[in-house]
Amino acid sequence: MHRYILSASIAALLAGAPAYAEQPHQEEEIVVTAPLEGALIESLQGVTIIRRDALAASLNGGLGDTLASQPGVASTSFGAGASRPIIRGLGEDRVRVLQNGIGAIDASTASPDHAVTSDGLDADRIEVLRGAAALAYGGNAVGGVVNVIDQSIPTRAIEGFEGEFLGAYSSVDEGRQGALRLGLGAGPFALRLSAAQRETDAYEIPGFAEREDHGRDHGHDHDHDDDHDEAHEEPAFGVAPNTWTQYEAYALGGSYVGDWGFVGVAVRRTEGEYGLLGHDHAHEHEHDEDEHEEEEHAHEEGPNLSRLAYEQTRYELRGDIRLGLGAFDRLDFALQHADYEHTEYEADGAPGTRFFSDGWEGRLETHHGGERLQGAIGLQFSDVNFAAEGEEAFISPTTTRDFGVFVIERYDLGGWGLEGGLRLEQRELDNAAFGGRDFETLSASAGVFVRPMQNLFIAATIANTERAPTAFELFANGAHVATDNYELGDPDLDTETALSIELSARYATPRFALEANMFGIDYAGYIALVDRGDYFWSDHDDSGFVDDDQDAPEGAEVLPVFHFIQRDASFVGGEISGRALLFDVGAFAVTGVASYDMVRADFVGGESLPRIPADTLTLRLEAESPHWGGYVEHAETSAQRRTASFESDTDGYSLINAGLAYRPYGDSRITLRLDGRNLSDAEARAHASFLKNELPLPGRNLRFTLIARF
Repeated sequence: MHRYILSASIAALLAGAPAYAEQPHQEEEIVVTAPLEGALIESLQGVTIIRRDALAASLNGGLGDTLASQPGVASTSFGAGASRPIIRGLGEDRVRVLQNGIGAIDASTASPDHAVTSDGLDADRIEVLRGAAALAYGGNAVGGVVNVIDQSIPTRAIEGFEGEFLGAYSSVDEGRQGALRLGLGAGPFALRLSAAQRETDAYEIPGFAEREDHGRDHGHDHDHDDDHDEAHEEPAFGVAPNTWTQYEAYALGGSYVGDWGFVGVAVRRTEGEYGLLGHDHAHEHEHDEDEHEEEEHAHEEGPNLSRLAYEQTRYELRGDIRLGLGAFDRLDFALQHADYEHTEYEADGAPGTRFFSDGWEGRLETHHGGERLQGAIGLQFSDVNFAAEGEEAFISPTTTRDFGVFVIERYDLGGWGLEGGLRLEQRELDNAAFGGRDFETLSASAGVFVRPMQNLFIAATIANTERAPTAFELFANGAHVATDNYELGDPDLDTETALSIELSARYATPRFALEANMFGIDYAGYIALVDRGDYFWSDHDDSGFVDDDQDAPEGAEVLPVFHFIQRDASFVGGEISGRALLFDVGAFAVTGVASYDMVRADFVGGESLPRIPADTLTLRLEAESPHWGGYVEHAETSAQRRTASFESDTDGYSLINAGLAYRPYGDSRITLRLDGRNLSDAEARAHASFLKNELPLPGRNLRFTLIARF
């Protein structure tokens, strides 16, 4: 049904296109995340840029939830505090999250209940590259890149004093957000100071938190848990339990800026805390009365429910220097050190498992450009130590070292051109329990593009990307309470190889734009976490594995066993979006927007991969004038029935969203916004979430935002 609605919508937009074909070109939007920085319309893969004003309207919990409305992007949605972006069905280590073009060293790829430290609250813009970006950022960017760009290190000169204040309130969670960004300049010196803070209560939902017909997804019925379930408190209704959040970040940076470029340093401190769902050991066979009374008391205390508290300190050096050194005209470099740790607290307030991640990452690029040939040659390295301690530490300490060199070149003949590159990468892993593994990977891509007419760009790319396994895929061995599984890695896993093809077409004028991206990926040895079919049990005295959960000793905690395997798999899908200025009404320009994205992912042999996002369709009508702006939007997510054997189906849902903005001075100095999301208060559950059966997305929300620039 979606495809017919979308076809009609795009056709309606196209009907307005011819009258606007002769309008002058808009100012080109530059994609800085791409190694060959260039105009957005000329990218060989799907790219989305979310600027500051658009971010103010879409900020929603963690980074994944903020970006979930973008074409081809979904979210892990593990409550309000933790969400990571999923791009074209790929997530975790296959999507690289960057802060100012360099990796965010945290624990977010280790578990879906771990937050991403990069956040859009104080960002200038966020760039999303959909599709393989492995040549520039390594094999773990095979799914795409999300780059959160701020001005913690000023990249341009500042004249005198400038600043911005953002304040927001949301009704669904009584959320308060604030961000202050200040800049001070004196000649070639520029200084930036930023502070951001967010605090929310548990968010409201339209009905019961837990679906009546399903428990958590792990593919087996746990009949022995019935008594325990009955002993628990009544199911949560109207409010999603334990979804409160707190977040704050502070950054100070300075740089020396000139016509030749900039060099600067910055330090950023991030702290956060949020409630955790699913950390109450819900699979124990029995509790004695004293234990149950303590658990009930912990639930009644509210703030003492299970929670996660994290902190990160990040030091950064960056520079972009224009030079004349032979064929090279630009040198771009970055170096960072980050120290991250978090503690997961039990329901009684006692500290439980702790995770640590600290290390270095750096990259160096030299660029050359000419009338026809431009390119970049670079290297990238990282050295990260990861450790966990406590009862739920499911991986032993591991050091991961990556080193890569790459070259990317583009030859442009005007009407058409070629682009391609190579990346050689080495990964060394040293694990305290299993020893070391070394991998060498080679990735390559080749693309061709044509400009058959003014404002039209068509491209085709083929890439062969190799990705080395992660420490978790190799060495995991323990209970992972967030996913409700016992996870087992495989130290003998081999390199994962993806052969991908992408076709892109873009047509853009100031009053009309249309973009279509289609992709296909064939994986040899795709690494997946799947149900092994047996159970792990543990009690105070012993532990072991059994084929049936009923065979576990009475009183033991029981978890299904999931293990990492390699199987061939395929992904196909695409995104299409259109925008057209339909008509003018007085001072208002009325624009229609439509977008649709889909992905299909299956193992060779027919079984679907788990947690693949469903198709989404968005129809939007906007009206803009110098002083006023508004929109009405219908966002529809289809049901997901293509599921793995150990997960349940997810119903589709429709969200009605709307917004109104007022600019009293007719410019960006002051903007007042009122945005409504899920105005029909529909029940919505994200299929990609491990908590989809226990935790729906927020209900009706009204969000008021003030942005003041000075």
